[in-house]
Amino acid sequence: MGNEWQAGREWKDISTKWWLVPAGLRSSRPEDPFAQGWQALEAGDLARAQPLFEEACRIRGDGNDYVALGDVAVARRDWATAESQFQRALVVAPLSILAVLGLALVRAATGQAETAVAELDVLARTRKGDPVIGYYLAVALLARTVEVRTETGDGRLLIGDAKQLAQCEELAGRVAVSGTDDVELLAAARALLEEVRSGQEWIWTAPRNAGFLGGVALLFGVLPIVLGGLLDSWPLVVAGLVIGAAAVFYAVYTYRRQRWQLRALSR
Repeated sequence: MGNEWQAGREWKDISTKWWLVPAGLRSSRPEDPFAQGWQALEAGDLARAQPLFEEACRIRGDGNDYVALGDVAVARRDWATAESQFQRALVVAPLSILAVLGLALVRAATGQAETAVAELDVLARTRKGDPVIGYYLAVALLARTVEVRTETGDGRLLIGDAKQLAQCEELAGRVAVSGTDDVELLAAARALLEEVRSGQEWIWTAPRNAGFLGGVALLFGVLPIVLGGLLDSWPLVVAGLVIGAAAVFYAVYTYRRQRWQLRALSR
């Protein structure tokens, strides 16, 4: 199970922040409950990892012990327990970056991605270019794109208005420069940017109707202008200009839409 577990997104979400801690500090003492718990967590054995981390909390009570216990809850998607353990870690170790990153992950997963992004932005400014911070910032940014989009009845996400379009463009663009090197996160951001750019394209919703109105504009707009010029009749020229402009405006207003609008209407 270890290889399958460690290849998954859940393990990445948990383990990436631990890159900030030298491996020797996690496993240099095999008899230590924390080291044993970490080995169990690496193997995906949550039932064994939890009591070992709980024992580590009783014996030592280090901030990292509570973070690891919170990670077990994250693996189980028990967000309330995870948040509680990360908060306890901050009580014990107020400067624990691991606890801050753990809390950011919880917030990103529970509809509070905007708060997570704001907190991670502060951390990113103090650790510029750090790929670990960049990873969690990218996770939070992508979670925020989920929050701002509209969910259809069948669970699909779509861009439902111009504000959502702008927000998704900004958030996905920020993932690209977040500092993460995670291939899946960067690919998700690129896919969303492609959706945004595709959604910004203008298309005719009814080409035949638009073409008909174009013919009307040509016939009743250009012809009066030509005749007015030949007959030296300025009222006829003005009438042609007004009719032509009105026909073109009506065609554009009625039958020209950005692609995201059509997607939103088809939900």
